[in-house]
Amino acid sequence: MSGRTVALSDLLGRVVRDADGRKIGRIEELNAEISLEQGGSDYLVTGFSVGRFGPFDVIATGNFVQQLVRRITRATGYRRYEIPWDCMDLSDPARPRALRREHELPRAG
Repeated sequence: MSGRTVALSDLLGRVVRDADGRKIGRIEELNAEISLEQGGSDYLVTGFSVGRFGPFDVIATGNFVQQLVRRITRATGYRRYEIPWDCMDLSDPARPRALRREHELPRAG
């Protein structure tokens, strides 16, 4: 199997842009499956949770602050997307990009 290793710390908090280059949010979580094999295990990322805090996005960098801001912004337009692995371009981990336009991305509850 061909794969690429990228440190989680290099992705979490990174701004994600859509196929048109518009900012859609920051990577908040990675969803993974664990593949248990004899002699070890692999974690395979299956998707990304990307959220946007609207006007509070600049200050929402720490986990505590994100939780607080998320609660405050529910009424003011917090958006969260669940982007499947195959819809994300990580050829440059510092500048992740969704391969679809924002309105085509699956929204999270």
